[in-house]
Amino acid sequence: MSDLLAAVGTAQTNIDRLAQPDQLRAAVEQVTKVAHAFGAQTVIAASPVAERLVSAVLLASDDLMGLIGGGSTGSKVLIIDVNLASGTSVAKAARTARHAGANHIRAAVLHQVTDVAAAAADCGVDELVVLNETHTTSWQAGGRTTDSGL
Repeated sequence: MSDLLAAVGTAQTNIDRLAQPDQLRAAVEQVTKVAHAFGAQTVIAASPVAERLVSAVLLASDDLMGLIGGGSTGSKVLIIDVNLASGTSVAKAARTARHAGANHIRAAVLHQVTDVAAAAADCGVDELVVLNETHTTSWQAGGRTTDSGL
């Protein structure tokens, strides 16, 4: 139980940090770099707390678009989230993106909040990138992935 409470506390701290303009700016720069390296055409939020970050990324980059309603995504989609625990939010966003026509999906999350890392295949994406203060971690799925049911 204490591990769960610690993970929840860490996740909330990560969210609260994005209220600081310098922290939000740094996160936008990291995510924008991942989006451009991937060649993403569309970025979408995996969770409500990621919507502010996605909005800031869209404002900072005039060559990216967001997924609106049931619209089309383009071939390459970057899913963005603040925290990664089980991968459920990213998996749900991946299903939405694939339904809208995405062929290649990468997810970028700012923080992993549990000791057991969700892998790309667990999240239904082709690649999962975890950005944090110390280093970037990346997992690739073999070929086209499917949602594992998360």
